[in-house]
Amino acid sequence: MTTILLVLAALVSLAGVIYPFRPFQRRWVALVSFLVCFFTLGTIDPVPEGPEPPLPDENARPWAVAEGEDEGRYWVISDRLNRRTCASQNCGVVGQLFFREGVVVLEQNEGWARITQPYDAACVGGQSSYVDSGNGACEIANGITDGAFAEWVSLAYLSQTRPDDPAQDATGVEELIAGSDDFARHRAVFSAAAQSLIGQGRCTAQDFRDMGGWVASSSHRDQPIYFTYCGGATVANRLYLNAQTGDVFQ
Repeated sequence: MTTILLVLAALVSLAGVIYPFRPFQRRWVALVSFLVCFFTLGTIDPVPEGPEPPLPDENARPWAVAEGEDEGRYWVISDRLNRRTCASQNCGVVGQLFFREGVVVLEQNEGWARITQPYDAACVGGQSSYVDSGNGACEIANGITDGAFAEWVSLAYLSQTRPDDPAQDATGVEELIAGSDDFARHRAVFSAAAQSLIGQGRCTAQDFRDMGGWVASSSHRDQPIYFTYCGGATVANRLYLNAQTGDVFQ
């Protein structure tokens, strides 16, 4: 704002040099005013605006196991498993793994498993934007070094044997959404919502087949909110489902 006012004042002063008018009855007064504005502008250093650190993508899963990658693979045997910034219950939680989800253990340390390589912690004001709950401080004690951290989970909830698939007997619409996060927990609600959306023409069976079902939303923390895409993979095509109430919204 200060820069804009100085530029306007300089233009007015320059006009007074060319054609004297109030408050510049003399050209030299207008010239002095112009020079003052000009040199003042030269001393103002614009504050560069650095790029904001990236926030978690709704679909980002840095721990995901690549197809055919079996070495070091473990499977989650609890409904939910917290992903933390370091190997301790005192470290921040950046998300959760789901039952039967596969990870590759890269390192083990006193009952903890590292499941990712270090990546940007998106630190803003000394706090990581990735932390959902708990300690979000960007400090070594929280596993964040030079603005980066790796994810750790408790080995007690991992197994080298994959649990049985709760959707192995799924048929019809259930088969379309059998790959949903927390399928066993919200099976009936997921199926009813998918059936309703297909019946309304808002989604097709192929939409659910492509997505594999409903995905837990990281944008709705501490709520049983899941999403899917119908008609395209854009924000405008994203539909959310509240698994507690059965309501679908965008």
